Amino acid sequence: MRKEKLLIFNISTDAKNTSLGFAISWINKFSEHYLEVDVVTLHKGDLTGLNKNIRIYSEDFSSSSRLVKFIKIRKIIKNLIKKNDYKFCLSHMSASLLLVSSTIIRFKNVKTLFWYTHKGPTTIFKKIVLYIANTISDKIITASENSYPIKSKKVTTIGHAINYELFYRNKINIEQNNFLIFSRISKSKNIESSIQGFLNSTYGKSNKITIIGGPLTNDDEVYQNSLKEKYMAYSNVQFLGPVPHAELNKHIDRAGFHINNTPIGFYDKSVLETMASGLINFYSNPDYDRNINQNFLNYLKFDGSVEDLKDKINLVSQLDTDKLIKIINNTQQKASEESIETLHQRITSVI
Repeated sequence: MRKEKLLIFNISTDAKNTSLGFAISWINKFSEHYLEVDVVTLHKGDLTGLNKNIRIYSEDFSSSSRLVKFIKIRKIIKNLIKKNDYKFCLSHMSASLLLVSSTIIRFKNVKTLFWYTHKGPTTIFKKIVLYIANTISDKIITASENSYPIKSKKVTTIGHAINYELFYRNKINIEQNNFLIFSRISKSKNIESSIQGFLNSTYGKSNKITIIGGPLTNDDEVYQNSLKEKYMAYSNVQFLGPVPHAELNKHIDRAGFHINNTPIGFYDKSVLETMASGLINFYSNPDYDRNINQNFLNYLKFDGSVEDLKDKINLVSQLDTDKLIKIINNTQQKASEESIETLHQRITSVI
């Protein structure tokens, strides 16, 4: 019988969240190994599909100041740690929750594992919070060699954890020539360059590109509005907005190609998920080299510019079906190595 309990901190537990909806399947996978899983989250949304031995704890912070928010959340964590004996605490992307609970966790001798995969915060305050979380964590895990912004001996690279079986498609031919950008809408994602590279290519003359995702900050929203205004007259450029994570497949199935133009430091799950689905991925971040056979790099990896992306798309458009299927099969195999099925084993081997 599973006797141990697990404590998880995260930013959002919401099945309808485009970027973070995967947290539901992650927590479910952990719950298979523990008697109970307690999740403290900053945002509680749609909890459809959660296993019965999972409890979600949060507060309505909509009208609270930042200080009041964290006083409330600290009280929740304190009560949980007082009543339960946890195997360890996993904080997924939430440096702030580690910070507000650090003295409580230390007093009860609960080991902490901090998962952080991002280029890093831009504001001084958030940088300080991340640095403190780095200091107080027992172990740190990240997805790629360049996806943790602080040099630390505590860091172990373990890859991502995609729901491979959900996204996998057995491709025997190429039926769709439409393109997809599955990403947060932000200048850091270089979405405009990706759209322009597509439009300038051979495929851009008679196919469509769909952008799935929404803004997170006010600056992101300004950027999104500028993109929508610029491409309003293009009938083959569609901004779909956020899509519930569970519904992504029906949109992915309408495309044959995906573009990710993020710099070093970003290692987006969307690339692995679309790889699993059998989409050809054009990318600029060298972190994704690990998922591509060296023989195919010249077709898929571009230097981030509109011109080079256009050239790579045109190069791929000239390949026969057999070569495209070889690329797809290879990238699917690589994506399978970062499946949610092995997540618990990879994480517990670190802690």
